[in-house]
Amino acid sequence: MMKIQTNTWVLMITALTLTGFVYLYEIQGKPAREAAKEKAQQIFTFKTEQIKSFTVKNQDRVLTIERTNAKKESEPKWEIKTPIQKPANQASVDFLLERLTTGKSDRTFNTPAGKISEFGLDQPQARIEVNLDNKQTHRLILGKPEYSNRFLYAQIEPTEPKPQNISVILVPIDFKTATDRPLSEWQQPETKETPSPTPTPKPTPTPKSN
Repeated sequence: MMKIQTNTWVLMITALTLTGFVYLYEIQGKPAREAAKEKAQQIFTFKTEQIKSFTVKNQDRVLTIERTNAKKESEPKWEIKTPIQKPANQASVDFLLERLTTGKSDRTFNTPAGKISEFGLDQPQARIEVNLDNKQTHRLILGKPEYSNRFLYAQIEPTEPKPQNISVILVPIDFKTATDRPLSEWQQPETKETPSPTPTPKPTPTPKSN
């Protein structure tokens, strides 16, 4: 009888221990696991306010944009340095920087360096280089779209010489929109002054006849 009671207590303690483990893992540990997964999928970890300048190299153009020392809200926050020197379009800059700072990779896989042409990474459609205010530099190269046309093949922090195996990621297709713009869309739109309306002359009063 005593042995049966002892076994019952052992089973109860074991069940409670397993229940506690499941609770800690599934309930309390879930936010931490999700946060770790989000961090692993994030392309870069720097913030927009840390970016000092960035360069987008396409096959036919090199575009460099730097942060300005704007002191007023009306002053441009970004300025194009090459190939021209003009204030930059804030909306176009924000669109790209938001993808760099919040974008996530859909999938990561390794491929031999000799096969990167299959993903358009031997002659990428765009190379992005970001310089931070702490002197760090980060790079991203964009290859061709994958079969669903929802993502681009890409590579983070490419190195030379290339290693035997290269890590390839899938990034959202809107990276293409963010980098493949005509130069005119990178420039701040010129504001046209609206001419003041010409005042309507007041009619001359007609003198009354006696």
